[in-house]
Parts: sequence; C-alpha cells; structure tokens
Amino acid sequence: MTERQNRAPRASWLKRGGVGLTASVLALGAGLGATSASAAEAQVTGVDFAWTINDEAGGGAYFGGCNFLVAGPAGDAGSSRLWTEGDGFYKTQDGNVTITKPDASGQQVQPTWGTKCQNSAGTAVNTQAGSTTANQVNLANGSGTVDPDAESATISWDGTFTIVFYGGMTYWSVKDVQLEVVDGVGTLSGTGFGYGADMYDPSKWVELPETPIDLATFSGVDVTETGLEVQPDYLGVEIEVEAGGPSGEQSRTGDNWGSFPQSLIDFNVATGQAAYWYSSGGAADPKKPAKPFSVSYALEDDGGEEPAPGEGEGGDIDVTIPETEDPTEPEEPGEPTGEFGWQWASEETVDLGAAAQEGDQFVASGQLNNVIVTDTRDGGEEDYTWTLSGQVDDFTSGSESFSGGNLGWVPKLVNGDTEVVTAGEAVESAAKGGEGLATAQQLAKSDAAASATVGADLELVVPDDTPAGNYSATLTVTALT
Repeated sequence: MTERQNRAPRASWLKRGGVGLTASVLALGAGLGATSASAAEAQVTGVDFAWTINDEAGGGAYFGGCNFLVAGPAGDAGSSRLWTEGDGFYKTQDGNVTITKPDASGQQVQPTWGTKCQNSAGTAVNTQAGSTTANQVNLANGSGTVDPDAESATISWDGTFTIVFYGGMTYWSVKDVQLEVVDGVGTLSGTGFGYGADMYDPSKWVELPETPIDLATFSGVDVTETGLEVQPDYLGVEIEVEAGGPSGEQSRTGDNWGSFPQSLIDFNVATGQAAYWYSSGGAADPKKPAKPFSVSYALEDDGGEEPAPGEGEGGDIDVTIPETEDPTEPEEPGEPTGEFGWQWASEETVDLGAAAQEGDQFVASGQLNNVIVTDTRDGGEEDYTWTLSGQVDDFTSGSESFSGGNLGWVPKLVNGDTEVVTAGEAVESAAKGGEGLATAQQLAKSDAAASATVGADLELVVPDDTPAGNYSATLTVTALT
C-alpha cells in the first residue's frame, strides 16, 4: 500500500485577517479569491449552480398534492394526469443535475417520492403564501469564462431538469442552461421542451418543440473571483399575454406584481402553467416572485504549469499564503502502467464567509476546493483501488486555539463513475455531537482504478465564548492506494 500526503501550502478558508470574534459575530475573514488579483478573463470549470426558482415551484397544489422539481427530462405520461411512483418519472439525480431541499437542520438533502411534498419540518405543504418545500435545482460541472474586473461571465451547464405542477398534470423541462453577464447585466437561458396541457381541457396533450427561453434576467451583479449571487428580475416586470387567452391578463397592482421573462411566459401558455409565472391577481401571487440563484467556481491559474498529481495549493486553512515547496512524489519501483496522483483543482483560498450566531454557538459554512484524482493505472494482477482522507489540525491564534474537530464536512462526488467511486460519509462538527475532522475522515474511495473529482461542503461550529483572534489551521489530505 502506498501512502501519499499533501499538506497544501496554507491557502486559506478564512478571510485574510483570520477569524475575528465579536460579541455577536465570528467573522471568518475574506478568502476564496484568487491568490493574486484577477486582471483579465479567466477559464472556470467545475462550476456549481443552485436555484430554488420560486415558492410556487415547491408549493402545495389545489389538486395533485404539490408542485416539485425533477432531475432529468421526464417521460411522456400520455395525458394530463397525476404521476405515480411506478411511472419512474420522479428522480432527484441525473448526470450533473441534483434536486435537494432543506431538512429540519437546514442541510440540503435529496427528497424521496414520499417526502417531495413536505417542508423542512416534515409537514405537507399547502397553497398558502409562505408554504413551500423550497426544493432547488443544482447543476454541477459547468464551464466557461469570467472576468471579475469587467463584471462579466459566460458559463454553461450540461443537464436537464423538469418543473412539475399539480402532481404531474402539467410539466416541462429545461436543458443546456447558460449564464451570460456583461457589465453586471445578464440573462440565464435554456432550451424548453415538454408537453402542452390545459386544465380546462384534460384531453389536450401535445409534444412541444424545443424552444429557446430566458429563465431569468438581472442587473447589478457583482462577478467575484469565487462566484456570484443573483437576484433575478420579477417585481415590476411587465409582460403581455393574449387578451381573453387561457392565461388571463397580468395584474399590476399590489406588492408582488411582476413576472418572469416574456419568452418563459409565451412558452408556458402551451403547457398550461403561464399564469403561475406572473402576477395574475390570485391568492398565489406572493409565491411567484423569483428567488436568488448562486453560481460558485474557482478561477484557474493560467500563469504557470499545472501542478503534477499530488501537488498544489488549496487545502489549507489560514490567513496567509506563505512560500512552501510543492512536494513531488517520485514513481515507486513496481508501480503499474499509468499513474495515480491527485491535485487541488484550484490554488485559491476557501471562504467560510461571516459566521452567524445561533444560540450559544457561531456557525460558518463554505466549500472545500475540489480534489482532482488522476488514475490511469492498468495492468498488474489485481484491481487498483484508492482512498482519500482528510484531517485538520488545531485552529490557533497566538496562545489561543480550538480543535479542528469543530469543523465538519459533507463529501460529494463532483465528477466520476458513481459505480466505482463514492463520497465519504458526512461528518458533523464535534460541537454538534459528531467526530469532526480532528481525526482522519474519509473524503472518497474507489473500488477500481478510476479518475474523479471530489469536494465537500464545510461547516465550522464553535462556542460563543471562543476567545477573539485570527485563527488558522491546515488540512492534510492523504491518498492510500
């Protein structure tokens, strides 16, 4: 068994200046930016996207239980009817697309057929304003270019998701989602397709042609070195619908009047959903405004050679990035044909943001830089497997410290063969009764030679009496083959 370790050179999860503790907020500094200022367009890969769309997309329905999201394109139901579990249409994972919703602790989890209409407390949602499952669509492995200085970005994702209303009576799908931002102004678009239905005529069921549509428009967006948070236009947006048509006129009074983009409305006239995407004067209008969506990425460094497997920055928890040597693991005698190694997907710091006080604790969250495993081994007399694990030393600030066990994670497989590569189990912070990362915890494993990209959602929980200071710690990732 070969052991390879990479103590990454103190790239930060904490903002520069470290962890500042006040009476009410534990500030975990300004990080996850590039190691130097970005002055030009840069390539990004492994881009994540998350969007709840609006409360109506997870709200209770007057018939059919609820409205919900599905990963992938849904099959042809043959008519406007309620779905059954046996149809096999309901999925929460399909390629780069995952559907999740918050549980009682606020963690994003994949719902099941039986829980898809429940809110975070496990109660069935209803048609009242504020009642929603808050299910969201998550897209992974996007790619494109960003220019933070110019507030511009072009990113696209491969994958499809489906929006289902009235338990399956009407649904449509979106594929090839693309984000375009120029000077902070932009559009989220995709290709819509599905089936035409009419709640007043259950016999109507026609396949709709693929149609380019705008999912959202927006302005005033700050394109940063780590991603962007976008509030789509809705309030005050005027659209035109056919007078006397099946969807009814737009209501332009009240606090919640507005609309999704015109092209989305036009497409949904045929699906029977149009009036659920703009203010129509009904009781559901407060549930229709668009929710924010998030895009996260790590800028690629085009200024030098790519690090060899097992080298690079991106896994330290610190406030500075000092100079260190990048260790190169020499090939050992008797290794099989091909190579095994790993590297950080980015040399950027990781930003846990500003922690918020929750009772007698401070909590902050973020994402570990992705780890890229390259495994091209072949030949030999046995299957080649590997395991990645991670461990964090104590967070320190002068003479003060707290255990790395206060950090927990939820590993995830970003890209790879799910039949042989699996992410490790979630590990909660010791402050929440878990083991934390003070001891080695599995990030991922493979049952055969396979390349993959893995990551993890991070959560730091510390008591509210933690002494103030600028804290730092180091994450060590170990690969066993």
